[in-house]
Amino acid sequence: MTPAAFTTSACAGLARQIDALVIEFPAVAAEVSVRDLLDHIGMLNHHLNYITERMRESFTEPDKVGSAERTVLTDVAEAAEQIASAQRHLTSALAHVTSGFLKGLMLHAHPHLVNDPALARDIAAEKYAEAAERLRKANRCLESTSRVGQRPSTAPPRVRAPRTVSTIPARHR
Repeated sequence: MTPAAFTTSACAGLARQIDALVIEFPAVAAEVSVRDLLDHIGMLNHHLNYITERMRESFTEPDKVGSAERTVLTDVAEAAEQIASAQRHLTSALAHVTSGFLKGLMLHAHPHLVNDPALARDIAAEKYAEAAERLRKANRCLESTSRVGQRPSTAPPRVRAPRTVSTIPARHR
């Protein structure tokens, strides 16, 4: 694998960045804003571009990609799919927030809901929750790369509790 390709630490770093982004997501509909949606969509786009560039570097010579690297790349590709799915949810949320509902459809079925900004924010908040779930799945994929190639013997050593000396005197018979 080329030096710029995916490493366990690169995947862990990307997972941390995604965690930080999910923490920024609004918790309630009233916190949803167009500006934040645009920022979050842009950040997800940045992450997808990063993954794409690293994948391209990894496959400059596909015959030299070993079994462990292929497993990592498969996990990273799955993470990219989840990130793209999250981005689609946020893009849909942006459409709801900026234009309300699809006016042509809603006008006939529910005219009272057209251009209801509070309801549009409620839908956007639901889309954020769906996007957050996709990003959590992406993190699980990225974190699974740290287990690739590990042997069971690499587990941390078991810490034994220190022996305590009894303060009760022994009975002599």
